[in-house]
Amino acid sequence: DVKAAGYTVHTPYVSLDTPGKATVQVVILQDPDEHEICFVGDAGFRDLSQVDPAAGTLLADAIEADKSNEWAEKMAAREAKMKAKGV
Repeated sequence: DVKAAGYTVHTPYVSLDTPGKATVQVVILQDPDEHEICFVGDAGFRDLSQVDPAAGTLLADAIEADKSNEWAEKMAAREAKMKAKGV
Protein backbone atom coordinates (compact mmCIF):
# COMPACT_ATOMS: atom_id res chain seq x y z
CA ASP A 1 0.00 0.00 0.00
CA VAL A 2 1.35 3.38 -1.01
CA LYS A 3 0.29 5.22 2.13
CA ALA A 4 1.63 2.47 4.42
CA ALA A 5 5.05 2.94 2.78
CA GLY A 6 5.03 6.61 3.81
CA TYR A 7 4.04 8.04 0.45
CA THR A 8 1.23 10.48 -0.25
CA VAL A 9 -0.92 10.31 -3.35
CA HIS A 10 -0.39 13.87 -4.55
CA THR A 11 -2.45 13.44 -7.74
CA PRO A 12 -4.54 10.29 -8.10
CA TYR A 13 -4.83 8.52 -11.45
CA VAL A 14 -5.99 11.09 -13.97
CA SER A 15 -6.10 11.38 -17.75
CA LEU A 16 -4.65 14.63 -19.07
CA ASP A 17 -5.83 15.76 -22.47
CA THR A 18 -3.41 17.56 -24.73
CA PRO A 19 -5.40 19.22 -27.52
CA GLY A 20 -4.59 17.70 -30.88
CA LYS A 21 -2.28 15.17 -29.28
CA ALA A 22 -2.40 12.06 -27.12
CA THR A 23 -4.16 11.79 -23.80
CA VAL A 24 -1.72 10.85 -21.04
CA GLN A 25 -2.50 8.97 -17.85
CA VAL A 26 -0.63 10.25 -14.79
CA VAL A 27 -0.26 9.45 -11.08
CA ILE A 28 1.89 11.65 -8.84
CA LEU A 29 3.13 10.37 -5.50
CA GLN A 30 5.00 12.30 -2.84
CA ASP A 31 7.68 10.62 -0.76
CA PRO A 32 8.25 11.30 2.96
CA ASP A 33 10.72 14.09 2.03
CA GLU A 34 8.01 15.70 -0.14
CA HIS A 35 9.73 14.87 -3.43
CA GLU A 36 7.20 14.28 -6.19
CA ILE A 37 7.37 11.09 -8.23
CA CYS A 38 5.35 11.15 -11.45
CA PHE A 39 4.25 7.98 -13.22
CA VAL A 40 3.13 8.48 -16.81
CA GLY A 41 1.35 5.99 -19.06
CA ASP A 42 3.72 4.47 -21.61
CA ALA A 43 1.63 4.84 -24.79
CA GLY A 44 0.70 8.50 -24.25
CA PHE A 45 4.25 9.37 -23.17
CA ARG A 46 5.77 7.76 -26.26
CA ASP A 47 3.29 9.54 -28.52
CA LEU A 48 3.96 12.95 -26.95
CA SER A 49 7.74 12.54 -26.82
CA GLN A 50 8.27 11.95 -30.52
CA VAL A 51 10.74 14.27 -32.21
CA ASP A 52 9.10 17.01 -34.26
CA PRO A 53 11.08 17.34 -37.49
CA ALA A 54 10.18 21.04 -37.60
CA ALA A 55 11.39 21.68 -34.02
CA GLY A 56 14.64 23.39 -35.00
CA THR A 57 12.91 25.80 -37.36
CA LEU A 58 10.10 26.48 -34.87
CA LEU A 59 12.63 27.23 -32.12
CA ALA A 60 14.72 29.52 -34.33
CA ASP A 61 11.58 31.39 -35.44
CA ALA A 62 10.40 31.80 -31.84
CA ILE A 63 13.81 33.10 -30.71
CA GLU A 64 13.88 35.57 -33.58
CA ALA A 65 10.35 36.72 -32.78
CA ASP A 66 11.00 37.28 -29.08
CA LYS A 67 14.27 39.16 -29.65
CA SER A 68 16.32 36.77 -27.49
CA ASN A 69 19.46 37.55 -29.45
CA GLU A 70 19.10 41.28 -28.77
CA TRP A 71 18.62 40.59 -25.06
CA ALA A 72 21.70 38.32 -24.95
CA GLU A 73 23.80 40.97 -26.71
CA LYS A 74 22.60 43.63 -24.23
CA MET A 75 23.47 41.40 -21.28
CA ALA A 76 26.93 40.64 -22.71
CA ALA A 77 27.59 44.37 -23.23
CA ARG A 78 26.44 45.07 -19.69
CA GLU A 79 28.70 42.36 -18.28
CA ALA A 80 31.66 43.70 -20.28
CA LYS A 81 30.99 47.22 -19.00
CA MET A 82 30.83 46.00 -15.39
CA LYS A 83 34.01 43.95 -15.84
CA ALA A 84 35.81 47.00 -17.28
CA LYS A 85 34.81 48.93 -14.16
CA GLY A 86 36.14 46.12 -11.95
CA VAL A 87 32.71 45.22 -10.62
